[in-house]
Amino acid sequence: MKVKVKLFSLYRDAVGVPELDLVVEKGSSIKYIIEKLVEDYPNLKSVFREIKPLVLMNGEVVEEDTAIYRDAEIALAPPASGGTSIRVSLFSDDISIDRLVEEMVSDKVGAIAVFIGVVKGDVDNHKVYELVYEVYEPYVTKVLERIAEEELTKYGLHAVQIHHRAGVARRGQKTVVIAVSASSRREAFEALHEILERVKSKAPIYKLERRDDGEYWVIGDGKRIRRIKSE
Repeated sequence: MKVKVKLFSLYRDAVGVPELDLVVEKGSSIKYIIEKLVEDYPNLKSVFREIKPLVLMNGEVVEEDTAIYRDAEIALAPPASGGTSIRVSLFSDDISIDRLVEEMVSDKVGAIAVFIGVVKGDVDNHKVYELVYEVYEPYVTKVLERIAEEELTKYGLHAVQIHHRAGVARRGQKTVVIAVSASSRREAFEALHEILERVKSKAPIYKLERRDDGEYWVIGDGKRIRRIKSE
C-alpha cells in the first residue's frame, strides 16, 4: 500500500525533498518507515540520533509500533523550536509515559510532573463498564494548544504536553495525560494543577458514562444526567 511521508526542518534538509511517497506492506509499523528512510537516506541516521522525531499519522501523534493505515499521511518533525516544547493530541490507543518523560528531560529541567487520569471501575456503588469521549474538533485542539501556551509562559516552563482520550476508554485505561517540565518542582506542580482544571472546564470534550444501571452524561464537575435516547 502507498503512504505519503512529509518531512520538516532538519529532516527535510537531510533528505532533500519535503515529502515522499512510499510503498509498504499491509500491517507495517511506523518503525518500518523510519528504518526504510534511514536505509534510503543515510544522512538521516545521524540526524535521528541527535534529535528524535515527533511522528504524526493523519495529524495525530503516534508511537513507533503503531500500524500504518492505507493512504495514511505520515509527518516527521523535530520538537518545537525556541527552547520550549508544546504538544497536544487526542489519542484512542495508549500513551507511553516513559517516552513522554524521556522527551522532556534536558539539562535545564529540574522537575517533571505528570498527571494520569484513568477510568474508575466503581462510581456511587455502581459498576462502570466504559467511558465514551465525544470531542469537538478542530476546536478542542486549538483550546488545548492555547492552554498549554499560556501556562508555559505564565510559569516559565520548559515544556507542556496535553493528551486526551477521544472515543472509548474502559476500566483502568488512561483518559488524560498532562506533563510539564520546569526548573523547580514548585512551578511544575502549580502549573500541572492549573492546566488540569482548565482542561476539565474549558475543553469541548463530552463524557458519556456507561455503567450497570444505565448511561449518564457527566456534566461539569461530576454532575450526572441519565441519557435519554429519542425514539
